[in-house]
Amino acid sequence: MANKRTIAVFLDPVLACNFRCKMCNFSNDSYVKEKMKGILKEEDLEQIAMASFKNALKLQIGCAAEPTLFNHNKKLIEIAKRYKVPHISMVTNGNLLTNESIVDYVNAGLNEFIISVHGVTKKTYENFMERGSFDLFHQTLALISEQKKSNPKLLLRINYTFNEDNFYELTDLFTSYKDYAIDVIQLRPIDKVGEGTVYNNYSLKKIEIDYKTISNKLKIEAEKSAITLIYPSSISRNEQQTSIVATANNSNYLMPFVFCYISPRFYWKEGFDYKNETFLEWKKRTGWNKVLFKNIFTSKNKLGSMNRNILNYSIDVN
Repeated sequence: MANKRTIAVFLDPVLACNFRCKMCNFSNDSYVKEKMKGILKEEDLEQIAMASFKNALKLQIGCAAEPTLFNHNKKLIEIAKRYKVPHISMVTNGNLLTNESIVDYVNAGLNEFIISVHGVTKKTYENFMERGSFDLFHQTLALISEQKKSNPKLLLRINYTFNEDNFYELTDLFTSYKDYAIDVIQLRPIDKVGEGTVYNNYSLKKIEIDYKTISNKLKIEAEKSAITLIYPSSISRNEQQTSIVATANNSNYLMPFVFCYISPRFYWKEGFDYKNETFLEWKKRTGWNKVLFKNIFTSKNKLGSMNRNILNYSIDVN
């Protein structure tokens, strides 16, 4: 454990978004004004990298905001590559990506584009992803697919967040996206990510009866298209739950130890001063390895309470 790669870094270089998606905190004007502010300085990137990239198994650029609003992504990717981070991905709505930026990111060392989408049809997409352009979304998929011809190891992934009002459109998913070189599709049930989002129907009761049938059909289509499909094995929720999928996951206890979130306002753990110490130095100072060891002897119920929403996903690899 001394100085191994044990963490996954999720980095929001800027707390802003060009969309106002109805299932997202950015649809809440007061939340945006109070909390979604800040941008990393270019000189911060080297300090962040020095503190944590040597221990990172992966770097995901974009988590709770839109990373393409940041002007130094190419440099960020180059730095992560220099620190030999094994996998570098970017989560984005894709509307601000251009052919030039796609080429720049790929040449810098980006391994994967993860494009968020909340509708298969133009009407639903632009309804849920307010300020977004369905045409630009498809243009981005086409540009990345073209780039994959000369960079076959580049991955293109779609993250589809579903609710009771956009779920049944998934039956047309593979028809609508058949022209694109998609490697992975992940289906994600709506979850309560904050307070006061415009769309707040977290119930999945209306689609529970059809979920297994439709997800099985999507599995068959994915196999035909040689696409990896990631989807929850169940979407049933307890009566008291409005947002948490009722599943169990024996790896729960690992999340606080491997999930490293960084933004202009926050650096993973309170008291971790990335400008003046590395991850390894912080672990030694706080006795981090001892804390991790103690969790081996902690009950599953207590460990499960440490994480808000861990899903059991089925993964069909083709």
